[in-house]
Amino acid sequence: MKLKDIVDRNMDLQPWEEGEKIPWNEPAFSRRMLKEHLTQRHDAASRRTAIIRKQVDWIHRFVLEGQPSRILDLGCGPGLYISRLAARGHICCGIDFSPASIEYATKHSHSDCSYTLADVRTADFNEGYDLVMFIYGELNVFKKADTRAILQKSYAALNPGGRLLLEISTFDAVEQTGNQPATWYSSSKGLFSDMPHLCLMESFWDEKQSVATERYLIVDAATGEVSRYAASSQAYEENAIDLLLNEVGFRQVSFHPSLTGKEVAGMEDFVVIIARK
Repeated sequence: MKLKDIVDRNMDLQPWEEGEKIPWNEPAFSRRMLKEHLTQRHDAASRRTAIIRKQVDWIHRFVLEGQPSRILDLGCGPGLYISRLAARGHICCGIDFSPASIEYATKHSHSDCSYTLADVRTADFNEGYDLVMFIYGELNVFKKADTRAILQKSYAALNPGGRLLLEISTFDAVEQTGNQPATWYSSSKGLFSDMPHLCLMESFWDEKQSVATERYLIVDAATGEVSRYAASSQAYEENAIDLLLNEVGFRQVSFHPSLTGKEVAGMEDFVVIIARK
């Protein structure tokens, strides 16, 4: 793309029209993203260690009732949760399509963890799990058909009585994302590029489909070349996700304010769901 393409860009952007996801699976992008996962300066990619420890404690004590379990973590990133769960006696598997995250997790995790580089939409989940977890709003980024398929595979992967643990973005949080004003920043290097660049961001809210789309236009400061990225997020009311889980076969669906079971400042944009097979 050239600078003129920014001027002529489509301002009636439809959900997922300009890409399924930001390309976390590209080697260079995933390497830059890994730095964001591991930093202790913010919670924008993965949460900071002190928060993760509290959340892992709740998963171990409340969700798993302290019982040794087999766990599948979808979108596991660099293994920050299941490496700690494995240290508590669980056997864990993780799936993620970021090569840098999987490489890091494989090198730094507990010996009772294994990892697969794959897209959760097409990956084989296998079976025999006591818990399938999919956290930090990752379920929202998929089209409804893909979401249903992921939930169906999760159901099939669980033992009878096994649990599904979801953390999704609230409807209000997704809607707010889609209604953000356009903005921009400059950077010497960052998530989208190792070189000096401008990042132009704008958001779109599709009220009929309840989908927010964020577009990122990255302008290389030296050449003026433009790269375009986009990400869409499906919003769900609690009754809608409850109905979907029941249609897939899950029962005993319960909602919780956070991955600690309590209301936590800064976590208001998420809701945690536990369902049983």
